[in-house]
Amino acid sequence: MAALLLSPFYLLLNYYLLRRMLLWFSTLNSFLGRIWFVCPFLLLYLFLALSPLAAAFTKGRPKGVFQRICNYWLGILLYFLLFLFAADLIGLFYRLSRGLPVFSRLPVQALRIGGGAVFLAVLLVSFYGIYHARHLKVCRYQVKLSKKCSLPALRIALAADFHLGYNTGKKQIRRLVRKINSMHPDLVLFAGDIFDNDFDAIAQPEKLSGCFRELKSTYGTYACWGNHDVAEVILAGFTFSPKTSAHTWDPRMKEFLERSGIRMLEDETLLLDSAFYLAGRLDASCLEKSGVPRLTASRLLSGLQKEKPVIVLDHQPSSLQELSKAGADLVLSGHTHDGQLFPGNLTTRIGWENSRGMLRKGSMVSIVTSGAGVWGPAMRIGTSSEVVEITVTFR
Repeated sequence: MAALLLSPFYLLLNYYLLRRMLLWFSTLNSFLGRIWFVCPFLLLYLFLALSPLAAAFTKGRPKGVFQRICNYWLGILLYFLLFLFAADLIGLFYRLSRGLPVFSRLPVQALRIGGGAVFLAVLLVSFYGIYHARHLKVCRYQVKLSKKCSLPALRIALAADFHLGYNTGKKQIRRLVRKINSMHPDLVLFAGDIFDNDFDAIAQPEKLSGCFRELKSTYGTYACWGNHDVAEVILAGFTFSPKTSAHTWDPRMKEFLERSGIRMLEDETLLLDSAFYLAGRLDASCLEKSGVPRLTASRLLSGLQKEKPVIVLDHQPSSLQELSKAGADLVLSGHTHDGQLFPGNLTTRIGWENSRGMLRKGSMVSIVTSGAGVWGPAMRIGTSSEVVEITVTFR
């Protein structure tokens, strides 16, 4: 429903961009304003603009082609619009400063220079974003908990939001595994959104599973489900999935994790080495998507020996107050991508209590990672893909 409501807005933005591009072309050369150029360009533009629709409702190899085109197109479209809005705003100030009518046409030379600047800026930003998305940085945190533990310290490797499929594949996971193994962790944790709604989008799943099996740690690798670890149709970021009485994730996803040596925690708690608890929650979206409610934080953590440290994996950092009251000591999340694309990183900091980084809430510590992959636009601007190293010490 949301996609249908926003589709006129999407069409208007594309119409605005298309008109401005054709105007700029016409200032460069008379041929670029003629039908012999305009018609092929219109067909190309329609192909790109409708790629989200094609990606949502095609199957097999065509779906993969359209989805990859869509992922790049949405990022490029965003920055075309941002830079074009900025150029039009500069043009407005120019008209006002010269006492010209607000909608008067600018000099041809100004249009040429302005259009060229917009194209160059979008080209540079897009290439940087595509390249930067594949770079994995290591972010380190020191956490001191006020509880006693039989362990002197605990080193945790945390990652999330791989979105395995059209954007993230074997190369990125190999980088991830190398980064994690270089930490020599005691525990490896994945905070959800391992998949990208479509298991068939993964190329060579057996080889990818082999990459995950190379992870080395003392206590093993554990994960929780995220809101994209389900089988759904996605149209430009909006999901379409029938409500059923069972979880809507593809059973192949769980089989893949088992073959990869990753233990999925589904609203359950483990006592590891008789030293600390590890709990994994179902995602906050599971009731809406599958009709199955997740346990409340107090019920999930009830009956534990609260003198021992309690670590919780919860994909969305939306229940921090609830988990703090329930007795969690360390909550590890992802989901936000830190906004992924500027200016999205500014909005996530407004909408989430902890959109990325470390936050202390009473005696509890929340750590949110920006993720090791990307979703939607295959770019990162103003944010970084990361894997997190957490060193936990005790009283």
